[in-house]
Amino acid sequence: MTRKARSMKWTALALATAVVIAPVAYSGGKLPTFNKVPAAKAAASPKAAKLASAKLTQPTTTNRFIITRAPGAAAKVSAAAMNQQYAKAAATLGIGIKPLRTLATGSQLIKTDTQLDDAAIKDLAIELMKNDSSIVEVVRDAWKTRSMVPNDPGYAQQWHYKNGPGGLNLEPAWDIAKGDGIVVAVLDTGITPHSDLNANILPGYDFIDDPEVSVDGDGRDADPNDPGDWHDGECNIFGIPEDSSWHGTHVAGTIAAVSNNGVGVAGVAPNAKVQPVRVLGKCGGYTSDIIDAVTWASGGSVTGVPNNATPAEVINLSLGGSGACSAAEQTAFAAARARGTTVVIAAGNSSGDVANFSPANCDNVIAIAAVGPAGSLASYSNFGNKIDVAAPGGSGAQPAADNILSTLNLGLQGQEGEGYAWMAGTSMAAPHVAGVVALMQSAAATPKTPAEIEKILVNTAHVGGQPGGCSWSNWCGSGIVDARYAVAVAKGSEALPPDPQVPEPEPATELENGITVTNIEVGANGILRYQLLVPNGASNLLFAMYSGTGDSDIYVKYGAEPTSTSYDCRPFTSSNNETCFFPTPKGGVWYVQIKGYRASAGISLYPSFVDANYPRRLEAKASALPNHRTSVNLSWEKGKKNIDIWRNGAILKTVRNTGANTDTFRIIGSGTMSYKVCNNGTQECDDPVEITYNSSR
Repeated sequence: MTRKARSMKWTALALATAVVIAPVAYSGGKLPTFNKVPAAKAAASPKAAKLASAKLTQPTTTNRFIITRAPGAAAKVSAAAMNQQYAKAAATLGIGIKPLRTLATGSQLIKTDTQLDDAAIKDLAIELMKNDSSIVEVVRDAWKTRSMVPNDPGYAQQWHYKNGPGGLNLEPAWDIAKGDGIVVAVLDTGITPHSDLNANILPGYDFIDDPEVSVDGDGRDADPNDPGDWHDGECNIFGIPEDSSWHGTHVAGTIAAVSNNGVGVAGVAPNAKVQPVRVLGKCGGYTSDIIDAVTWASGGSVTGVPNNATPAEVINLSLGGSGACSAAEQTAFAAARARGTTVVIAAGNSSGDVANFSPANCDNVIAIAAVGPAGSLASYSNFGNKIDVAAPGGSGAQPAADNILSTLNLGLQGQEGEGYAWMAGTSMAAPHVAGVVALMQSAAATPKTPAEIEKILVNTAHVGGQPGGCSWSNWCGSGIVDARYAVAVAKGSEALPPDPQVPEPEPATELENGITVTNIEVGANGILRYQLLVPNGASNLLFAMYSGTGDSDIYVKYGAEPTSTSYDCRPFTSSNNETCFFPTPKGGVWYVQIKGYRASAGISLYPSFVDANYPRRLEAKASALPNHRTSVNLSWEKGKKNIDIWRNGAILKTVRNTGANTDTFRIIGSGTMSYKVCNNGTQECDDPVEITYNSSR
């Protein structure tokens, strides 16, 4: 029985429209297997492990799109109105548009009768946005693939559970909890029968609706059986055939393989239950199917699918692809988190910044990097500020025993006998963490929220700092997950340790009024950050981006960094030529982002405003003096010939504008003072600043 409430009814999210995304990068290859775990340690192979490295590039064209509207806006748009919008856009662009379905999050999935390249996709987005300003995103129905680096089999030593440099420190955690009553949904390739796993498998669901991807011939249904995902070479750019991966079975075995049964391997949470949810088929799977599966697994409703009788406390996603986190994905993860489900996601195996790989770069999830036995970041693992923690994923090289051993099927194409295999990848790291979350929830007196789970994992990571090969510029989480410590804190037998130090983002590049930034380069899906201080009283604020090759977009917001769904201006044209204009801007910091829709170079960015010459950048620093006196040193920039200095709402004095002045006063005790500086005789002022003083000496 799951402790997650089954009787709760979830309010349907506001209807939003959908966008299309195409397949993404893939790593995989033939997986050597064996049917029994060896009884003695095998010698290391004299040859280096041969890792498959065939990687798909993002397809140049696609015809499936997810359309997302601003929160609450979609409910105001009828199906008839949406169809009219599609028809108008189709007529303008000379293509056919077919609505497919509404996703569980409210986004709309559509299909065009023509494959569209990047430029045509943007034209489609622009045309739809012209007809409906509530549309915030039109994106490919992105292709996701399993995140693994398979290698040769070796001896059955699960070093990854031990207390070594790269281990999980799992054995003492089992003295506290074993995962009883907790459901972990595995969104993957499905499951195959395995005697070392069957007792811990719950009914699941197959969410793949495209028959070319599903290959089982029956669309969405209650059978998550994995028929195999082998191919003749059509899934990678090198045309290399690959055997079936049985990826979901390997992931499920790490989470909850049956333990103490005298055979095979152990699972991280041996008494937890795995709910297999099939979202990956031949070559991978669509984001739209994953969004619905996340909703269903966490207890939400999906049209045409029976409600989940055993909603999951934990969801494991050992999959991913390139690109930003879409608004549709983010909505699904936020809703799952609100239902109390913790989502654990593999960071990806591209040796790059996870910020460029979804869904691990989404908010409201726990992103996992991978380490090998020595506790260093694995060479294949993604990294970056979005990583929460690291976990054992294997070295990705020989000896085979330096990787992750778990359950598998022995079939090269279709299912045959059961067996075991070593694999490596962030796909293998994520289920270690999902299993630990199951242990934590089973140990807790009452269920922990996803936010509490995340904080405990981050704060108890046992390295006490970055794993080897990581740095502040290549962040890979607060450390390696310490299962014992995390479970003890979840139970309440040990206190939560202090927050670890986290890296600060690089500061945005400062812009200057009237100074053009030239030769800007940004990669596809890359982001460049700028900021401009606009003084009070300024007018006609302009940000103009122009020239160069490729296609990038400018996002502008006052007072905070813009996002894909929160901005004050986003022209979104099919070129680099975009402008944002504000005739009466607020005084303060304006944030600008240039986002690469396609790789771009030679861009120029011109910021300007009409300066009314108000004082700006006021700073105040207080110093305690003897005899209960306090000195406040004021400094500012610009302004006219004479300046009024205000203190606590009244003019203190008028001085010549030298950019600095000192206020000294005698007062007993401590308190606050507010200062502002204005052009003499006017209300042409800088924003006030407040200082705290202590004059008790």
